[in-house]
Amino acid sequence: MATLTETRSDFSRARQESAAWDLGVATGLIRIFAGIALWRAPSTLIRLSGGSPDDGLLRAVFRYFAVRDVALGVATLASTRPGGDVTRSLALQGVADTLDGAAVGALVATGRLRRIQGIGAVGLAAVTALMEYAAAWKLRHSQP
Repeated sequence: MATLTETRSDFSRARQESAAWDLGVATGLIRIFAGIALWRAPSTLIRLSGGSPDDGLLRAVFRYFAVRDVALGVATLASTRPGGDVTRSLALQGVADTLDGAAVGALVATGRLRRIQGIGAVGLAAVTALMEYAAAWKLRHSQP
């Protein structure tokens, strides 16, 4: 009976590690690709967000988002290696998206972004942050 219990525990641990690895790789790659897109096409993304591509502050903020997303993506991919903490990386992504929502809200409040697109961007940041927090919580609380 001890062998069956140990086997179930090993299976549960392996499934947990697989889920963490899958989430880490997926979110890490998404962050890297988002960062590259923000770096390569800031004007287009600023325009889609309701801002003027000629606004130096918006360009700087979007460049910051680009560099930060690539760094988060690389850190998240690194966290999938043995001894890494994918749960922590997911929580940090949630913090980053929460701060993005606040920054975009401030840009809307100052008139640098149009209200409707800005509210949409704040909503997107909020939803992604909640998903990252939920994934981190689920991983943390499902550990055997």
